[in-house]
Amino acid sequence: MTQGDAQNDFAFYRVVQGSVTLSNSGFSRHFPSICVAAALLAGCGGSQPPVGASGAVPVGTASFALTAASSGCISNCCPELAGGTGILPDGDFSQATNPGDQYPLYYKGQVFAPYWEVAKKNINFDGSTWASVDGLCNVDLDGSVPGVIKSSAFSTKPGASYTLSFVLSGNGYGPPTVKTIKVTVDKQFQQFTWNTYGGNDAENGDWKVVTWKFRVTGHLSVLNFASEDPKGSGYGAVIAGIAITKK
Repeated sequence: MTQGDAQNDFAFYRVVQGSVTLSNSGFSRHFPSICVAAALLAGCGGSQPPVGASGAVPVGTASFALTAASSGCISNCCPELAGGTGILPDGDFSQATNPGDQYPLYYKGQVFAPYWEVAKKNINFDGSTWASVDGLCNVDLDGSVPGVIKSSAFSTKPGASYTLSFVLSGNGYGPPTVKTIKVTVDKQFQQFTWNTYGGNDAENGDWKVVTWKFRVTGHLSVLNFASEDPKGSGYGAVIAGIAITKK
């Protein structure tokens, strides 16, 4: 990664057992972010404890285990998402230390936030002031190459329908112009694209909140975000403010 460009050309592709909607209410270019930075910075804890803590999903049922040293943020935490992240632990990465205007690289197997791990290749974990993505810490899914991230397992009810929402933008500092990602939950998936033509990117404060409805079959689910940009791309889709609610 490095940084990004984009146009408000946003497309969806096929869905498996799900549906997608787009919300314009999250769009921000030259207007202030929906989230108020001062209020967001006030709290570091999420609605659920880190893996291994009291009340958390048992380590044996989580998608990965964490060490005590990486179990949450103490100071200089990433901002919280207004309204919370629903049943998804730390979907706003607020239990991670805020990198500020930096964008450290994390590799496969590394935990970049208490409930989040790099599943393939590498990604950049961007601080809340690296760009303007609703004032939140965010992930560029293309580190030095396209990567994949996954959440720890979270509790779901078999047969129930859920809605995923997240902030989507793009890093326009380099190609490809159109960034592509695939979101997967419980063997269902949805593709999203973000077109960075004309400076419509995270650096210019361009982003949208997107949603996807899906149904689960198990008691535990894992959320994956995978870049589908060309091999060698270092400027990917940027995601933040992830939430899952039962609907």
